[in-house]
This record gives sequence, C-alpha cells and structure tokens, in this order.
Amino acid sequence: MDSTLVTDDTAILGRILAKGGIVVFPTETVYGIGADSTNFEACRRIYQIKNRPLDNPLIAHFDSLEQIEEYCFLSDVAIRLLNHFSPGPLTLVLRKKSESIFTLGLDTLAVRIPSHTGCLDLIRAAGVPISAPSANPSGKPSYTRESDVITYFMGKVDGILQSTEPVIGIESTVVDLSREIPILLRPGQISKKDLAGVLPMLTDVSDLQTEKVVRSPGTKYRHYSPEAKVMVLNEKEFRSLWEVKQNDDVSAFIGFHIDSKRSFDKNVANNREYMKFLYSFFTDADKAGRTFCYCQEPIADEDFEALMNRLSKAESKN
Repeated sequence: MDSTLVTDDTAILGRILAKGGIVVFPTETVYGIGADSTNFEACRRIYQIKNRPLDNPLIAHFDSLEQIEEYCFLSDVAIRLLNHFSPGPLTLVLRKKSESIFTLGLDTLAVRIPSHTGCLDLIRAAGVPISAPSANPSGKPSYTRESDVITYFMGKVDGILQSTEPVIGIESTVVDLSREIPILLRPGQISKKDLAGVLPMLTDVSDLQTEKVVRSPGTKYRHYSPEAKVMVLNEKEFRSLWEVKQNDDVSAFIGFHIDSKRSFDKNVANNREYMKFLYSFFTDADKAGRTFCYCQEPIADEDFEALMNRLSKAESKN
C-alpha cells in the first residue's frame, strides 16, 4: 500500500470503507481496524494485516438497534440489554439471520453499538456495519493512543480516523445470547453486577471448558501480551520489588501511588486509571527495552474482574 490517509473526516473514510478499504478508528474502548461487514474480501484483509488466526471472529459495529435487526435475531433479552447499555462498551453474540454479513461461517455474530461519536459517524458515513477487531498486531496489547496506531499502521491500511475523544482503555464486555442460558465470555467495564440488574441469569465462560467453537474475540488466544515478561503481584510483593528494582535497567512498573521519574513507569490512582493506561504501559515498556513488567494487583472493586482478565492473559504468555 502506497499511502495511508490520516484525517478526522468521517465522510471521506466512510467512502473508503464502502469501496472495500481498511480503516483504523477509535472507539470508546480501544482502537479498531475495520472493514465493511458485508465485504468478505475486505474483512479477510484484516486477518492478513494483523496476522490474526482465521478462526477468531470479528465484532460487527452498528449505529442502531434497527441496523442490528437487519442481520441478527433479537430476543427480548437482547433488546433489553441493548436499550440499557448501548451505545456503549457491550458486545452481544446473537444468532444471525442474514448470510450477507461476515461471520467466518458461524451461525452467530458478535455485535455492538459504540458510544464514540467519531466511530458512530464513520459507520453512518459508510452506510454499512463495520467489522473490526482491536487495532494491534495479533496477540499484542491493544492500542489506545493515536500515536501508536499511526506508527504501526501507516502504509498498512487505507485510512486512520483522528479524534481527541478519550477511550476507556480495555475492550468491551461480551455476553453470548445465542444459547439457552446467557454466558459472560469476556468481562469489561460493564460488570457482572451491572448486567445482573437486567440479566439475572448469567453463566461465566469458565464453566464451559469444553467449548470448542470460538464465538467472540478475546476468548481463546493469548492476548494483550507485551514482549516483556508480565508478573502480577499483590501489594506486599509489588512494594518489595519496587524498593529494590525501581531504578534498574530491566524493569517497568504499574501500580498505585508509585513515585517514578521514568516515562514508562505508570502511577495510577484507581482501577479506572489502571484500565486507561495498562496497554500503553505495556507498549512503552517494550519500546524502552524492558525485560519485566511488574503489575500491582488491582483494587477489589467492580472493575477488578475485567482488569485481572487482561492481566492474567498477558501473564499467561510467559
């Protein structure tokens, strides 16, 4: 590819998508790399660009419940969840009713309505849903900063959407509604407690160890992992290592109330800040050539499960 258009003009980028192009764009969670969901050839290009396993499905991004209904069967439960949490960081796995949308041959489709205004404008400009995984090399930490996206994807994609709208920092919560009992496939900022108010019966994916079909991203493959070795430590362990390694040449730290002058160390005040900065911390640690990423265990609140999910997956690489 000769050039990549970097712009905040969603109309231009929407036309690129409609013609089969690939565009990187921000959402309220992380950056995505997307194509027209009805253009199977364009969707397959995403797998080549990311080096993504071919059995790892994409999430289709829609601008409305009505647009989702064109492609999927919507149960009463799905409508309640979408009305309560969308637009926002919630993905639902639904039974598809159209063969005209990219699903890797599955009878289900992961869908969501983002709340990021630039992303919604892009979907509307394209006139079609946009299928997109996170914008990053497959298995590596998701990108949450425009600078990282431009550095990696320039020359690899047709366009990049610029925006100053902030991101949460971790991917959406995923709930599978394609089976008799709803299943939480991936925790996110919308917590189990949040979901329980609308969806009292919810099974955790850990209860389905024999499940072979991958219905959603983030459930099978190693993910979120930097090159550095990740270690998740309780507060006592973290403080002990911080005292002796904070100025060495191989370590990077992310934790609560640490005082560091090194740009790649990250001090966070709470779990929401932890979410926002985790992936950029991993990226910066790799750029600085660090060998170890020491991560303090998150605070035990409603965001704990989502953060530990990402940290555990990053740690499991090693």
